[in-house]
This record gives sequence, C-alpha cells and structure tokens, in this order.
Amino acid sequence: MTPKVGRKITVVGVLASAKLSSIVRFDNWGVYIYAAQDSDISKINPLDSFNGQTIEATGILRYSPGSRTTRTDVATVPEHFFFDVAAVRVISNSPAAEMTFREMRLRKPPLVELYFDVVLHNDRTEPLWVLLPSNLGPESASVGTKGGVDGVEVFAPHGEGRVIIGHFLGTGGFQALLLPAHAEVRLRMFPISYWGEPPDHLDIEVVTAKRLTIGGEEARTWFKLNPTSSAKVDIAEDATNSMRMIRSRHAPGGKEVAILIEKAKRFEVQVRLGRK
Repeated sequence: MTPKVGRKITVVGVLASAKLSSIVRFDNWGVYIYAAQDSDISKINPLDSFNGQTIEATGILRYSPGSRTTRTDVATVPEHFFFDVAAVRVISNSPAAEMTFREMRLRKPPLVELYFDVVLHNDRTEPLWVLLPSNLGPESASVGTKGGVDGVEVFAPHGEGRVIIGHFLGTGGFQALLLPAHAEVRLRMFPISYWGEPPDHLDIEVVTAKRLTIGGEEARTWFKLNPTSSAKVDIAEDATNSMRMIRSRHAPGGKEVAILIEKAKRFEVQVRLGRK
C-alpha cells in the first residue's frame, strides 16, 4: 500500500477495535483510523456504532513507521497505515433494509396481504428517506416511476422509540419513513399488498433518497408533523395498525400529483415466502 500513501483511497473491511484505535480489517491487512491531533480525539467515539460491521472508509492514506523502545514500561508502536479521523468518511455496507416474511392473509381475489418483519438502517451522517412499496404484483411498477399520489395516511405505532409511517395513496402509492443519521428501525407485521398469485420468492425493491417531494412540496409537509423517527426504534405491534393512524391529507380535488425522488438509490431485498 506504500505507493498509495498521500492519495485519497477507499477501503472496504470490517471495523474492529485494535491496539492503537479502530482498524478496518481486509485481506489479512488493515488500516487504522485515529486522531492525528489531540483536539480530534472525540471524533473517534461515533465509530463505535460501526464495530463489527463491514464498512467503506474513504480518506487520505497515511503511513507511520511506528516506534521502538527497549524499556519494558513503554509500549512499542508497530509501523502502520492510517486515516486521520478528522478527514475520513465512513459508511456502513449493511443493507438499508432487511425483510422477513411473517404471514399471508387472503382478501377478495386476486388480492393477498403479505406481512413482513422489517429492519431499516441509515448508517449515513444525514437523514434519509426509505421508501417501500405498498403494492406488488406482475403489473406493479417501481416506486416513483409511474403514477402519482392523491393522499397520505400517517401512522404512529407504539413501541420503543418513535416512528412515523406515511402510506401515500394513488396509482403511484408507496410507504415512506424518514430516518435520522445512524438509525435502526425495527417494525413488525409491515403490510404489502400483492395482486395475483404470490410466488415462492419475492424481490422487493426498496428506495432510499436524500430528498422527496410530492406535488412540488417537501414530503414532510404532507405529514402535518415532524416525520423523523428516533435513532433506535423497536415496534412490537402491527406497523400500520388502524388504531394508530393519526393524520391524513388529500390532494386538492382528489387529483393525483407528481412524485419526485432525488439522489435516490434502488436495491432489491430477496424474501422467501416460506409457503409449503
């Protein structure tokens, strides 16, 4: 790695605690992350939330020859590569969403309600919208790519921490949560409708976005309250229990308005429905 010293690089590995400080381990090697200046020591603490996770660390690679001593009361420092914590960017490689199938409820054909336990992550340093589909099926489109919305139902299920779920209605309907930085939100019995005969496996697309607008307005204004969840949430009851609907809003004249998802990332979560 010596030729890369002084250059901005990205390494991917597991963050762990080590002799000098935190270290990103990869390929039987590692790069430390620590404070080059005493005034930046406190910036190490936020890294604790990433311990044991696979992360991406981006920064200017530095080298230290270490130090040697013959004294038994002074620790030696091995030669090593490191990032200065004051200038490094750390992002978790953990998936933004994990989903586990719980049960299926038959409605009037061809409608089936599927229920999932969901874990959502935001390992970034800024708030993040997480958008999940409200409907699936052979004819369903990706969130934000077709149709618009004409209203929203806002849910606040009870549990550990605060979570707000916006169920946007219309031909382009979806479900939205706004997660603060370094958040983990656990939901039980999260519903998604399926139109048709569900397959044994589903690829459920999840969208994350820095900004979401509905009909030209910031999405948060549709909630009529601050929609940001707590950093740690664990909801034991049904995520969209009808008893927990606290707000609703409809578009003027009941006409659908456009959805704009900015700086979005899309990925699929593979879920086995576990039917016999």
